[in-house]
Amino acid sequence: MTKSLKVLPNKVFRFIQQTLISLNFDPNFYRFIQVNSDIDYLLLRLRQTHDIWHIVTGFGVDVTGELQLKAFELSQTRRPLALVLLLGGLFGALFSSPLSLASLWEEIVIAYNLGKNTRPFLAQKWELAWEKSLLVWRQELAIVHSNLEN
Repeated sequence: MTKSLKVLPNKVFRFIQQTLISLNFDPNFYRFIQVNSDIDYLLLRLRQTHDIWHIVTGFGVDVTGELQLKAFELSQTRRPLALVLLLGGLFGALFSSPLSLASLWEEIVIAYNLGKNTRPFLAQKWELAWEKSLLVWRQELAIVHSNLEN
């Protein structure tokens, strides 16, 4: 665990800090990306902030939560890989647990619509506003859904 996560101010994204530490988050998990273009920067930024998106949206880190986040990301960024991963997840569910497909689809639709109705996550400078509470971030970004705990 990096020291930077352990020294976040007490009020700041305490939930993020606790969650990432409890999940043994490794900030060096992804390979290094050289930024040579705007696309490179956007891809790097998506990687850097993926876990923050999970926490701010309230989507879990299980398969359903990952698919929800991909639906949210698709509605916000139109990134083709998000669609490919969503389709892969749906096909996986079709073969592994077909009875859960209807409820999974409902969760995906809710997440997609949430992404359409919130402020752009990719434009946020999370690292410049650690002092904001999770509740304030959610209010400012218009994150509202029934599975959310404040």
